[in-house]
Amino acid sequence: MTGEGLAGEHAGYKMPLSNLLHMNVGQALAMDSAMVIAISERPFNSRRGRRMRSSRFSANGPNAQLRPMFVQTLGDEDTRRDRMDMGLGVWNENMQKYYPVAVLREKGNYLLDEINGQKLLVFLDPLTSTPTALYWDTDDVTIDGRNIALSNGFTIQYGQIYNSEGDLVAVEKPQQIFTRWYGFSLSFPNPDIFE
Repeated sequence: MTGEGLAGEHAGYKMPLSNLLHMNVGQALAMDSAMVIAISERPFNSRRGRRMRSSRFSANGPNAQLRPMFVQTLGDEDTRRDRMDMGLGVWNENMQKYYPVAVLREKGNYLLDEINGQKLLVFLDPLTSTPTALYWDTDDVTIDGRNIALSNGFTIQYGQIYNSEGDLVAVEKPQQIFTRWYGFSLSFPNPDIFE
């Protein structure tokens, strides 16, 4: 997840990183209109037409639990959040921070934070219901259905920022992953948590 080689001839080397964001086809095309999108007719995650169960989880959805055999491989657990809590993990060389989805919902589906002197906007995307973070300095955020309006006439559409003339604005995004708490806290021990 950090791009660092841990063993072998490339131990200590770092690969360039980019975000793997959750998005739908419309959002992908808004990000890059030349993007090639492959859609398979093969059922996702199935074998002979039947749903497969994950080897790590004993149930899906809000009642998901890790199987005891998998839990034994996790090492020391950070109990500040429930291990199955969902959230957005954000990190760079100097910090790691977790933004719980429940806190985002409590705050009206968005929050403003500051990371290393840069203003950070974290929001639940109205199209995918997944959290996303981007560096953006705004005084006002209004979410109305699928529309997100920012101060000074800027808007978020399909996960991208547009100015008042409808032009796409380049935006920097931190390294981020939509994940369960146990995964982020094991990758980055003792991360900060937005409360």
